[in-house]
Amino acid sequence: MEINSFLNLVKVLSVSSLSFLIALFLVPLYLKIAWKFKLGDKPHRHDAPIATETLKEKAGTPTMAGVIIWLPPLLLAFLFLVLRPWINLFEFLNFVNRRETYLPLAGLFLGGFFGLIDDLLRQYNLYGFRRRDTVLVYLSVGLLLAWWFISKLGINFIDVADKRIFVGTIVFFIYFLLVFLATVLAGDITDGVDGLFGGISFSIILVLTIFAFLNQDYNLAAFGGSLLGSLLAYLWFNFYPAKFFDGNTGSFSVGIAIVLMSFFTQSSLLLPILAPIFVFEALSVIVQVFSKKFLKRKIFLSTPIHHHLRARGWPEPNITFRFWIINIIGCLLGVMIYLSLKFL
Repeated sequence: MEINSFLNLVKVLSVSSLSFLIALFLVPLYLKIAWKFKLGDKPHRHDAPIATETLKEKAGTPTMAGVIIWLPPLLLAFLFLVLRPWINLFEFLNFVNRRETYLPLAGLFLGGFFGLIDDLLRQYNLYGFRRRDTVLVYLSVGLLLAWWFISKLGINFIDVADKRIFVGTIVFFIYFLLVFLATVLAGDITDGVDGLFGGISFSIILVLTIFAFLNQDYNLAAFGGSLLGSLLAYLWFNFYPAKFFDGNTGSFSVGIAIVLMSFFTQSSLLLPILAPIFVFEALSVIVQVFSKKFLKRKIFLSTPIHHHLRARGWPEPNITFRFWIINIIGCLLGVMIYLSLKFL
């Protein structure tokens, strides 16, 4: 391994470790705030009584813990950027870079901020906030990011592992918006079993971080590493039985990070392969809605599909672990395809 690659690997691993430690430090602080302001989960889906019944045991579990995921990378980015002129170590660890990480960091903040607002409005039942309002928030952020890619970065093509297809501005705009909404909404749907969303997101971001490193986008790889560190700390407490849930502030911020990293690493076309569980979960909802509307019957006991499996008697850890395995297989397949396209 070249010395430059080795040093950047040390940088990625160091940033990951620091993010992990900061996230662990934030856990007791978050729990103190969550219990003080009674930020407990309130499952009350009137359109899905079976899912609501299976979630009753989780009522009162602190939510909005997604701040533990997205705040450490932002804190590290700010710390390194501000202190790097005076401390050489921070200059080495700094991963804030206009070309590679400005947009991912901004996207992470936007997802965390608007997701937190969404969670708070739902928590306190303010202004009659509903699911469709969440989708409108997602759509607004997606439109902003699509505009940025086109107007600021001048992107009008779709690429995968250095293979580029020019499609024009309109087609790219539609493509980006579809990938964005599909990913963040599927991630939100998947976030319903202890440890499921966090573990799947970890495997996807790990692969995207490897892609960034292979492309010598070392700052983007360090950004991915910072997310991996905070996700690992979050998972430590979110695996069954979960001490807290991430809420939309977690799923939205992580979903945006996955989308942006996939575009920056030329792997957006591979996302359905890298995230098969996202696909299965979203498809189960689509099939259920279609069947109920046109066939007047249900295919699944409840959707998304993890609720169907819980209703069938599957223990939560079994669902989580087996879905992790399926997604890891998808990630390995995606890596094989990416490497084949890039080096063959």
